[in-house]
Amino acid sequence: MKVLWICHFSNPQVREKLNLTVSFIEALARKLLKIPQKQWNDFAAWITNGIEEFEKFDDIELHVVSPHYGIKKRIDSFELNGIFYHFFKPDDDSIIKKMRRYISKNIESDYEGNRKAISNLIESINPDVIHMYGAENPYYSISALDIDLRKYPLMVSLQTLMSDSAFLENYPIDNRSYNFRSSIEQKIIKRIDYIGSSVQKYRQIIWSSYNPKAIFFKTYLAVEEKVDIINMDKKYDFVFFAASINKHADIAVEAFALASKTIPGLTLNIIGGTPEPFTGELKARINELGIANCVFFSGMLPTHQDVLKQIQLSRFAILPLKVDGVSGTIREAMFAGIPIVSTITRSTPDLNVNRESLLLSKQGDFEGMAFNMVRLVQSPELAFRLRSNALITAQEKWNNNCSMSQLIEVYKAIIMNHKHDSEIPNELGDKNPNVDYAGQNC
Repeated sequence: MKVLWICHFSNPQVREKLNLTVSFIEALARKLLKIPQKQWNDFAAWITNGIEEFEKFDDIELHVVSPHYGIKKRIDSFELNGIFYHFFKPDDDSIIKKMRRYISKNIESDYEGNRKAISNLIESINPDVIHMYGAENPYYSISALDIDLRKYPLMVSLQTLMSDSAFLENYPIDNRSYNFRSSIEQKIIKRIDYIGSSVQKYRQIIWSSYNPKAIFFKTYLAVEEKVDIINMDKKYDFVFFAASINKHADIAVEAFALASKTIPGLTLNIIGGTPEPFTGELKARINELGIANCVFFSGMLPTHQDVLKQIQLSRFAILPLKVDGVSGTIREAMFAGIPIVSTITRSTPDLNVNRESLLLSKQGDFEGMAFNMVRLVQSPELAFRLRSNALITAQEKWNNNCSMSQLIEVYKAIIMNHKHDSEIPNELGDKNPNVDYAGQNC
C-alpha cells in the first residue's frame, strides 16, 4: 500500500539531510535590524512519532510531503530508514516576500507555488490513499482543494476545529487571520468524505453545518511521548511550556503570583516561543506583580528532546488550557513524571476517571489554580500519587504502535470504500445517524 502524508513538521534527522541555509541578504538584514539569527526548531512531534512506527511496517510505502524553510532547491526528496520524504520550499521563503508581507499586513494568499509543488508530488507518487494532518493551516492544507477526489481518497485528521466558535473566543488570533484560515478549513471539510476526529462536538458541528455525509474516524495522532526520565536536581518549582507562550502563559503567571503569596520564593520556568507584543506585555505584568526575580524565560528550544530535558528541571507543571481537549504539553508532562495543575476542558476530566492523575480548576479560576499549586508544594504524598497515577493513565490511553496499526486498517477500509463502495466497518468509522447514505434522508 502506498500512503502519502501531507503535513508540516521538523526534526533533527530531516534537518541534517536537508542542509538548511539562510540567504546572505536575510542574515545581513537580521544583523542590521538586531533580529536573532534564524533557528530551526522541532515541532509536530506526533508526525515524527508516527513516522518512527511506520518504519517498522514492511508492507507500507510511506511518502511524507511537508514544507520546510531554508532548503536550497524547490523540492528536496530523499529516503531515510525506508520512509520517502519530499520537502518543498514555501512560497514566502525569501526575505523580500517576508518583508512585503510584513509591510502589507496581508495574511491572505492562494499559495500557488505550494499548491503546485504538492499537486506535482501527488501525481508523481500516485498514492493509494492521501492523509492530511490539519485543515487549519492554509499554507499546505489549501492543497486539499486541488486533489482529484475521484482518483485519490483523502482523509483529513483535525488537529483542532477553528470553525468551532469556542476557538475564536479562547485562542490568541486576530479576526482577519481567523476568518481567512477558518474559511479554508470549511471549504476543505465541505469537500472531503473522510475526516479524522474523536471529538464529538467537532463531529456534530461538521455534520450539522458543513458536511452531513462525512464519515468520521478517530484522529489517529501518534501522541505517546517517549520520555527518558532523568533523575536530576530540580532548579525550579513550576514550569509552563508551549510552542508559543501566548497560549496561556499569562494565565499561568496570574496563578503563580497568587501561589507565591502563600509560599514566598516559588520559582517558575517559562519555555516556548516569545512573540511580541505578548511577551513584552507579559513581562510588564510580571514586574507589576512583583515576581520578576522568580520567573525565568528559556525561550524556544531547538529540539523536542531539549524541551523534554528542560521541563524535568522543574518539580511541577502549571498548564492551563482553553481550547485543547488534552494538550501535547500535558501528555509530555505525564510521561515525564511531572505532577500537573491544569484547567477543565471537554477532555481533561477524562484523565481523572480511573484515578486522580492531575489537579483541575475551572477556566479563569486563578485562585483555584493557585490553591492546587500550593497543595502540590505542601504535600509530597499528593505529588507522588499524581506522578504515579499520571504515568499509568498515560500508558493506558496512548500507544503509538497501536494507533498507527489501527490507522493502516483505516486506510484499507477507505481504499475499499472509495474503489468499491464497500461499507466502512463500524469499529473503524462513524456515519451521521441522521443521513441515509443510500441516498434517502431519514
